[in-house]
Order: sequence, then C-alpha cells, then structure tokens
Amino acid sequence: MQLEVSSPERIVPSYSMTGDLLSYRLCNMQYRYYNRSELPPSRPVQYWFGEMVHGTLEMAYQYWKGLYDAGQPPPAFPWPCTKREWKKDGLTPTWVDHDIGKFAHAVEASLEQRGKTARSHSTRDSAYRRIEAAINDIGQYLFPLITDAETKVIATRDIVTSDTALPIRTDKYEIHGVIDVLASMNLSQAPGSNPIRRMIYEACPELKGNYEVIVDYKGSGRPQTDEMYWEEGDWQIQTYAWLRERQAKSLPVAVGILIYTNELLPEAAEMQHLRSGKNTDVLPRRGSMDEQLVRMWRPGTDTSQISLEFRLKRAIRVIPISKTSVDKALEEFDNTVRSIETNISQETNGMKLQSAWKPTCQHKGTCNACDFRWFCPKLSDKLTAPPPIG
Repeated sequence: MQLEVSSPERIVPSYSMTGDLLSYRLCNMQYRYYNRSELPPSRPVQYWFGEMVHGTLEMAYQYWKGLYDAGQPPPAFPWPCTKREWKKDGLTPTWVDHDIGKFAHAVEASLEQRGKTARSHSTRDSAYRRIEAAINDIGQYLFPLITDAETKVIATRDIVTSDTALPIRTDKYEIHGVIDVLASMNLSQAPGSNPIRRMIYEACPELKGNYEVIVDYKGSGRPQTDEMYWEEGDWQIQTYAWLRERQAKSLPVAVGILIYTNELLPEAAEMQHLRSGKNTDVLPRRGSMDEQLVRMWRPGTDTSQISLEFRLKRAIRVIPISKTSVDKALEEFDNTVRSIETNISQETNGMKLQSAWKPTCQHKGTCNACDFRWFCPKLSDKLTAPPPIG
C-alpha cells in the first residue's frame, strides 16, 4: 500500500511583547539562553521587584473594585502599609482589610514559592515603600478610571523577507501581551482635579468623544530620553494599541500611559539622574522649592519633601497614539521577529550558538547580573573568574 506523504507542518511562532521582543532587543545571547533554552536565572531577584509592583497594585485595585461594585464606598486614601517582618515566622501583623502590607505579603509569598525573593532587607524595604507610594499617590486617581485589568491581547502579523535573506521557517507570527490596565473615558469632558485626565487633555487637547486608554506599570524610574528603554516604552504602548483595537468590542485607543513607579518615591538612581538635568523631559520649575530640593539632595536625603505634583509629572508619561506612530512601532517589532527567526535559522543550519546569537546588551547592570557573563565574548576578557561554589 502506498502511503500519502504528509505536507510539512505550518509553523506560526508565538512571541510575547515583553518576554520575547523586548528581551531579545536587550541582549540577543541572553535571550537565547533564558528564553529559548528555558534556563532559569540563578538569581531570579532580577524579576522580583517588577512582579511585586504589578501584583500588589492588581490586588489593591481588585479590593477597591469589589467594594465599589457592591455599592460600598472604598476606604479613603491613604491606605496603611503594615509590613510583615522579613523571614520571621509567626509574626503576622493584625491587618485591616485595605492594608497594603496585606496585599504585598500575599504577592511576596507567592513569588517566594516560585524561588523569587528580595536580594536584601534594604531592597525589600525599598519595594514596600514604593508600592505604598504607588497605591496611595496614583490609586485614588487611576482606580476610578479603570474598566479592565490584566487584559490579554493577541493578533497575527506577516513577516516580510527578501529573496536573498537566509530562508526562515515561517511567513507569519503571532504577537501577544497583557495590558496592565484599560481605562475608558470621554475626552470631551473637562479633566477636573484628576491629574491623569489633565495630563491626557494637555497631551491631546483636540480629541473629543469616548476612547480607551492603555496603562502599563514600570517598576523603574523614568528613563533618560537617549536610552533605548525610552523609545521601546513608546513602541510597546503603540503595539498594545494596535493589538487592542483588533479585539472584539474595543473602542479606539487615544493614548497610552507609562507609570514609572519609582519616581513616586525617588531614591539614589532617580535623584542622580534628575540632578544632572541631562536627557530628561521633566525638570522642576526654575526657582521652585522642588528645584532647590533636587539641587541640595545628597545620598540618604529624604525625598518625600518633593511635591506630589512634580513626582506625578515624573511618574506619568502620556504617549499619544496615531497611525504613523503605530506603524513605526510595528515595523520595529516586525524587524525584531525577523532577526530572531534569522538567528534560529542560522543555528538550525549549523552555525555555532555564540555566532548566531551575539551579545548585544549595552546596559551595565544587566551584564553584571547575567548568568552567562563569564563566557560572554563581549565581557569574558574583562572579568575575573567567578568564585567557587560551596
């Protein structure tokens, strides 16, 4: 009996916005080991802070929403933040229902079960302080605007390749992501006292009618405008807007917002950047008390004296959405996928791994924390041997 030859399986690879596209752009080689080989980082603390921020903000919002939907007035801000002692059993505080420490502890315990912990007592303290600031300073303005949280978006795009390029395994790819927050608002209405609405109105005064707004939390400070994170944050929002408008029952997306939570309680890294006054789009008004506090800052100085108005301006970045800006972002990520697929094809066709996936990271902190720095062609001649284990 003659058997029919089956046709080759059609491959449509799936790419996550943050887990794949932004990770690859950070460093090609690190992406290959962590993501495609699924090697867990030896120090998952690298991911701990961001997940603490996202998880605690989500729990706080869900608590607020549960009361609001039930017709009960949510507790007025600020909410307390009673922190459980680090690595001490049996000393659970007596939390009120809306205690930020209660939400943060639940997230921290979940992360610990997955092997993700703070690297030090001071790191944990900093995270709790910044989470408290994020919920109390932003929550009162953001929570009433939210229509959905943790919204999954997905769509398919073509990969355009040239005839002379190394053949790759597919001509399409799936792109997916999770939008932290979707807000719906009528931009014809006056912004009132809500600083988020006011900043949207100032960025897009010509928009009228009902629109959606995408919000993404960043567990970091506001990047310098010449850093790749600045531009990639814009591209991420633009691509989320494109993805969102391809989902059922969506409204047009007018703007995106990035919330840099560290700016709500700036510490050394943020203050040093701000004091330099270089490559940033938000500086204190000349002659203001904020300018004086920034100029006089020294390591260890309390930064809570800086006005909330200025800290909100630093923390909230409004990004207008247009067809031109969306097309630019999609082109960048199409090129990124094509580059990944080319690397896969090169490795599949026999090229050595470190030749196909080159170290491209330009961020010193990322390189210092990388598990593969000891044999990285870019760094191995600059590093001493790692200490012995055990």
